[in-house]
Amino acid sequence: ITLAVSEDSMGIASLLRDTGLVQSNGEAMRMIKQNAVKIDGERISDRSRQCKAGETHIYQVGKRRFARVTIETSA
Repeated sequence: ITLAVSEDSMGIASLLRDTGLVQSNGEAMRMIKQNAVKIDGERISDRSRQCKAGETHIYQVGKRRFARVTIETSA
């Protein structure tokens, strides 16, 4: 999945919502709080994490939802 952002980064909750891994920002926050979110296999707990443009990572929510996401800046 490729996401185009107007800034140089985007919040983790918005990224998870925009990729379809969760239905809402609230669900994303709950999943992070429950330690159910991983980036490249590493569990994250920081709900204010920013994902930088130009990077590609594998995001996982729960056991079965995965997405390889590339964030690009839109000019």
